[in-house]
Parts: sequence; C-alpha cells; structure tokens
Amino acid sequence: MKKLILILTVCLAFGCKKDLDKTLTKKDWRIESVTVSPAMTIGQKTSTNYMELMGPSSCASTSMISFSKDGTYISGSTGALCDMKSDTSIKTWRRDGDQIFLSYAPKSPMTLKGDRLTQSTSNPGEGGIIYTFVFVYKSK
Repeated sequence: MKKLILILTVCLAFGCKKDLDKTLTKKDWRIESVTVSPAMTIGQKTSTNYMELMGPSSCASTSMISFSKDGTYISGSTGALCDMKSDTSIKTWRRDGDQIFLSYAPKSPMTLKGDRLTQSTSNPGEGGIIYTFVFVYKSK
C-alpha cells in the first residue's frame, strides 16, 4: 500500500509540472493591470493606476508575453512608438514551482496563479521616491 501511494505521489508531482508549463506556453499573456505605489503624478493626473496615467494605447497598456516550450519567450507592446524600444535578444524563462524567472529580471520573478501572472518591481523616481509596480497579466 505504501509503495502504491509513493508511486501515485511521484506521478502526480511530474504531471503537475507539465500542466503548469502547458498553462504558460499554451496562450499569450496580456497585461491586465499595472498598479504603482505610492501614487504617481504625470502631468495633472495623480493615480495608482499606471495604465490610466500612461493612456490606453501606451506601451505599458498594450504589453504581452508569450512563452515557448523551449524555455524562451517574447515580450512586446503594440502602443505608439513601442517598437523603438524593442529588444531582439533571446530571452529565457524557467519555472520553479509557481515562480517564473525571466532572464531580463531574475530578481523579480512572476507568480503564476490560475490564469494570472503577477510581477512586482521597484524603481527609483524623482526626488528619491521608490515606486513599486505590480504588473498583472491574464492568459488570452
């Protein structure tokens, strides 16, 4: 009986790994929201909704990620002038549990929960303010 439970546990563990990889590679991931903390002021507008601050056709509001089974991924945006900052280098990803590590930001892993990928990064702004951005991508 113990051997049967051990065999089932091992099979389940390997099956879940492949299922999570399929979840990542099966669909494209489109940005759903970007929250910034503390609130940021751009022009005359102050908000924690970074996509609203940048506008609906901005690079931030139109970004996407597509993962390949071979451990590479592409990311991009369809906003105006986004192609000017495009990066054509080979980008890689790896998964450790529900954490997705991207080669461009290995210290800011994404977290996979259901059909959402979440990533948190911090960047210094003007006046020494540290802004924390939370990016949420949804599978499409």
